[in-house]
Amino acid sequence: MPIRIRIAAAMLWPLLLWSCSSPDHFTVEGRLPDGATANIELTYYADGGIRRTSAVAKDGRFTIKGSSTRPTLALLTISGGAPAASLIVDNGDKIKLTVDSAMTGLESLSGNSQSEKLWRFVTGNRQALTSGSDAEVNRLVTEFVGSNSTELCAAAIMVTAFRTPGHEAEADSLIARIDPEARPQEVMHNFSEVLATQISSEARGKVPNMTLYDRRDTTVYYAPYNQSASIIAFTSAMPRQRDSVTAALRQLADSLPRRRFKAVEVTLAPDSAEWKRLTARDSASWIQAWAPAAIASPSMRRLAVPRVPFFIVADSTGTQIYRGSSATAAITAADRILRHK
Repeated sequence: MPIRIRIAAAMLWPLLLWSCSSPDHFTVEGRLPDGATANIELTYYADGGIRRTSAVAKDGRFTIKGSSTRPTLALLTISGGAPAASLIVDNGDKIKLTVDSAMTGLESLSGNSQSEKLWRFVTGNRQALTSGSDAEVNRLVTEFVGSNSTELCAAAIMVTAFRTPGHEAEADSLIARIDPEARPQEVMHNFSEVLATQISSEARGKVPNMTLYDRRDTTVYYAPYNQSASIIAFTSAMPRQRDSVTAALRQLADSLPRRRFKAVEVTLAPDSAEWKRLTARDSASWIQAWAPAAIASPSMRRLAVPRVPFFIVADSTGTQIYRGSSATAAITAADRILRHK
């Protein structure tokens, strides 16, 4: 081989290696069962924003390319359903996976050790993650984090599997066990911020006095110190969800002494007209109220309501005894206050 050709080949070889490793993007190649056709979407956080890239599976095969300069958590969905897989991806990765027959999970995954660990945890604990109690699921996550605290998969499991509602302080403590280098913003995006809001001293501080309005547009004043225990139930304008909340409040109203207990239902409807329409046929023995600006109002904002339905139980000093999404836990907390008064 002439010297010039050998020199040129030597100069091109690093470029060929660079192009083969694809450092400017990552690739996810997948197979669907029975040669299915479906829309595949990959959603992830990269370089300061949310990115979505999609492909159509043909003859049961698809390829999706994305780009992230740092490792990030990506969710793979099929035809708009729930995420079928959680992946940790980074430029240069080439992940290969096979979707299971129900197209709700994966049969196999290779190409990235962190994604493989993530997949094995989900596959090995599928029944518990699907139907287990909060305590069972969070125990599994805690054990996994303890064994993998220096790896990205630990942070990914926290984000995708930990049952956070009602366990915010526990989640915050568990995150602190993960090495800072193993929980980058791209993996933890928005998770830590939500936790910080929920465990802040203001969110868990004294329940403030509030000015609300009932269906007759009469001003209703709520003050925790007027009763031994009180519960504030936040619900949405969705009828089915409201029905579950009103059933719980009716149980409370029937079982607890009214002179020592007060229940307040706050519907987060967009305006008072919509709220009045929703509650017109209710026969409630508790306060049903609407707050101007809803959770954006100053008093509601202090409570940092993260979702609906949501319950806050307070004693006569305004101290929050319970805050979370479980009606059963709220009832138990209110009953405990009254039994000790």
